[in-house]
Amino acid sequence: MGIAAGDANNDGRLDLYVSNFYNESNTLYINLGSLAFADRARSTGLLDPSWSMLGFGTQFLDADRDGWEDIILANGHVDDFTYKKLPYKMRPQFFQNTGTRFTELFGKDLGHFFDEIKLGRGLARLDWNRDGLNDVAISHLDDPAALVTNRTVNPGRGIGLKLVGTRKSRDAIGTRVTVKAGEMLLTRQLVGGDGYQASNEHRLEFGLAENRDDVEIEIHWMGGGVEVFKTVASNSEYIAIEGRSELLVLPDTARVGTD
Repeated sequence: MGIAAGDANNDGRLDLYVSNFYNESNTLYINLGSLAFADRARSTGLLDPSWSMLGFGTQFLDADRDGWEDIILANGHVDDFTYKKLPYKMRPQFFQNTGTRFTELFGKDLGHFFDEIKLGRGLARLDWNRDGLNDVAISHLDDPAALVTNRTVNPGRGIGLKLVGTRKSRDAIGTRVTVKAGEMLLTRQLVGGDGYQASNEHRLEFGLAENRDDVEIEIHWMGGGVEVFKTVASNSEYIAIEGRSELLVLPDTARVGTD
């Protein structure tokens, strides 16, 4: 039902995480290049935790800004078979990316919302309070929607980027951005039609761990042009307008870790 697009292993290629039906595992498709993908759900620890769930909306997001994209998803059955002792309402799931594997975290680590059972459906990523941390909005059947606010303690540094196209599409969907910070090299692509019946906020967030101000941004626009911005300060949010020679800084006093 849900498809998340992100770079799970930081190799610069777009991978896919697909949520599936009850008694079927969700799938992580790692992009091998040359239009080839491989199922790595088992080797990354994502296979077993999904068997007893029916997945819907899902997203990649770097919750703690350590440079590795985590996975979040909403779950819930489509039919009430509780009389057969099958689950109907289900809890959402969060998988922390450790670099080589994903580890499932629960309510005691994340907050009580992740222990609540609901009929989860759509899930979209956004930063509603402009603090530089990825939040999510989740829709439910027969329950109010939830705005889940990220309150990670001591997150890494980060850069937020909004893209404005001028040649092909103002939304800049498909534009690919690479950020270099110290030994870290991150690639993110702005995609549309995210998750399940949802669309994320059109911004890219790069978690930089402890890397500070020696940051370089390279933008590959859908219009065909490439722009490079060097010595960019971290813990700020920028607007990049295609063809303009500078980044616009968005003033924001709420962003986390502005020291």
